[in-house]
Amino acid sequence: NGFIPESLLEDVMKALDLVSEPEYVSLVKSKLDPENLGIILLGPFLLEFFPDQDSGIPDSFPIYHYNGLKQSNHKERVEYVEGTVLVLGFEDPMVRTDDTPVKRCLQTKWPYIELLWATNRSPSLN
Repeated sequence: NGFIPESLLEDVMKALDLVSEPEYVSLVKSKLDPENLGIILLGPFLLEFFPDQDSGIPDSFPIYHYNGLKQSNHKERVEYVEGTVLVLGFEDPMVRTDDTPVKRCLQTKWPYIELLWATNRSPSLN
């Protein structure tokens, strides 16, 4: 879900073969959780310990939606709808383009995304 509970940080560091001495773990906690909320966000953790590592997540990718139900399409014309998914990493998006079922479905894999459709209407899942 994009975070590590503070109570598990030492275990995560051990599993990754990082230095996991209690004093160092405490230092890391204070650095990565300065507000003492009890969570370490995954993004800052990865930047701290693996700064040169490519996340493997693209910044954007094309998306195509097809709904074969005639009544669910604009002017009842069945066609593909093209769009672009913008992956925003681990931060809350500043601009919200929509809150549609298609977006919520994609957010199960990529929580912080925005969808930009080539048409003025978002496609329907119904």
